[in-house]
Amino acid sequence: MDTDAHQPPRPIGHQKIELPKYRIPGEPEKYRLSAARLREFQHKSPATPIARAPTRYISALATNLTHNHPHVLHLRILSSTTALLVARCVAFLPANVQLWLKTVFVEWFLPDQAVLKIQKKDDEPEEGRDQESLDEGFDTEVKAYNRLQPLQGVVIPRCYGQLHYQGSRALLLERLKGVSLVSPEGFTLTLQELSDLLQPCHQALHVFGVQHGDAHLGNFQLVDGRIMVLDSEEAVFDSSAEEQEMFIRLNICHLAERYRDPQAYYRAVGQLEAA
Repeated sequence: MDTDAHQPPRPIGHQKIELPKYRIPGEPEKYRLSAARLREFQHKSPATPIARAPTRYISALATNLTHNHPHVLHLRILSSTTALLVARCVAFLPANVQLWLKTVFVEWFLPDQAVLKIQKKDDEPEEGRDQESLDEGFDTEVKAYNRLQPLQGVVIPRCYGQLHYQGSRALLLERLKGVSLVSPEGFTLTLQELSDLLQPCHQALHVFGVQHGDAHLGNFQLVDGRIMVLDSEEAVFDSSAEEQEMFIRLNICHLAERYRDPQAYYRAVGQLEAA
């Protein structure tokens, strides 16, 4: 049997994508956050959802990450007496046994913060998508996280598993300590810096035969000097090497175009200033 038939295509040699020099008249070459933006603080009142994992219930304080995505919650996970007892008992076991338990029963060894991404429903404002399409999107994202497991925590968030929340499927994901590329904090890069960060990110996905299919700035987050990818509901699998190469160029040019104009806007409203 030909074992190579089911392997993702090996990416062809990538050349660095150089973007043309461009500056809006009257605007600086580079931006930074203004003092006014740095002083802003938005208070959010937490709720207390309970989600069901395979072997336990998880309680947490929850807030919406954004107005536009009510199905994505930021969780501050509440420790339970049972979870603390399990952690103390496991600490006495050999290291290899601890690693196995933390891999198989990850819900008992969660960090203090996480993100709960709940499957969308067709009665929510999601133009042009029925429930079957939303189900397929969730399944696609699960498949992408499984295939990209070696990249979890590096290029994509860690996935702690699938839960059930208020009758819907949900994914419990790593809470990234970074800034979204749609926030003022994310608009301090030059276009070439943006391109240089996006290229290795896409190339890493392509090694595993996954192509990120939703080129939107909100699906990328700047974390510790690198870009990480969110939202794989529209991922495409096992494209040819030529298709991958074309995708990277089109994707980066598209994102650079979307990145350019908001910098001037955020400067005009006092969120950014010339660096």
